[in-house]
Amino acid sequence: MAEYDDTIVSEHDGIQEQDNKLPRWWVLLFEITVVFGFAYLIWFHVLGLGKGQEKKYENMMAQAEAAQEARLEYTLAHLDLSVPSREAPVLSEGEEIYQANCASCHHSTGRGLIGPNLTDAYWIHGADFASNMHIIEVGVLEKGMQAWKDSLSLRQRHAVASYIYSIRGSNPPEPVRAPQGEMVEGSDSPGFEL
Repeated sequence: MAEYDDTIVSEHDGIQEQDNKLPRWWVLLFEITVVFGFAYLIWFHVLGLGKGQEKKYENMMAQAEAAQEARLEYTLAHLDLSVPSREAPVLSEGEEIYQANCASCHHSTGRGLIGPNLTDAYWIHGADFASNMHIIEVGVLEKGMQAWKDSLSLRQRHAVASYIYSIRGSNPPEPVRAPQGEMVEGSDSPGFEL
């Protein structure tokens, strides 16, 4: 076996180079990198055992869906959907949602514009609270009212329905809309119950 000679010079186009050995630490690092790359390829792409970006994303989405389910279950367990809330924070949230989403059709006072008057005793789709919740959820597409089930959470729909319930009988000045629907005696009172 020939002994290594680091004095060998190669010359090409007037450039001289010595044939030096690479440092041992550099060669070892290169070998470790090759072994790691091969192991990574097998672990993640061949066997599918590692958590790649797709699996991390799927896990995060599953956690988010589980958290959303837990919030919905909590809301359903702690919120009586059959009766309107009379709590000030709920009514305040409901008023804020109403002013942002409903006032353009029902007026800021509920007296009616394009949509019907929400303060009188006349109701097209039912005067009870459950009917109001249902209409907010599914809308009345043939009359131009959108369904809010995809835009507002169950808690938000309950808040806005509670607010609408609270403005009954408020007798705003100059109702724009004439009475529509069937008259339900006493339904223009916030304490109305069927």
